[in-house]
Amino acid sequence: TGLGLSGTDAGNYTVNATATTTADITARAISGSITAANKVYDATDVATISGRSLIGAIGGDDVSYRGGAASFANKNKGDGKTVTGTGLGLSGADAGNYTVNSTATTTADITARAITGRITADNKVYDRSDTATILTRTLTGVLGTDVVSYSGGTASFANKNVGADKVVTGTGLGL
Repeated sequence: TGLGLSGTDAGNYTVNATATTTADITARAISGSITAANKVYDATDVATISGRSLIGAIGGDDVSYRGGAASFANKNKGDGKTVTGTGLGLSGADAGNYTVNSTATTTADITARAITGRITADNKVYDRSDTATILTRTLTGVLGTDVVSYSGGTASFANKNVGADKVVTGTGLGL
């Protein structure tokens, strides 16, 4: 609109003050990032996306980073492990005006799961020592098909004297 003529010979012509044509508006490429929650070991590589953000969206537009699932590189305990989110996209009234990465990576920790170990001890005949023999070792809280056992250690009675149901303490036990 508001088109006109100029130049030394412009007065010799008339022209339409409006004109139309076509052109494209392409979607703006923006960048999405995620954060992931730390977790306690649970025998899976499943991660939880705890935050999403966008860089490059124009202020005031209704657009947000949504969806997706995330996983750790593996199920094992570790600090600063890579987490990959996939299936991410955009939502909001202005989402169609943008493109965004459908995958994003971040890091998070998997901490060790606390489990409980128990021992049983063998009875013995008085021998002037408080040394005890561990009969069995068991674990409570091991997940799924994980292969882990309670091993090592030594045991001793509370004292060397004869008695029933005496406390036996195991030390140096491990996984």
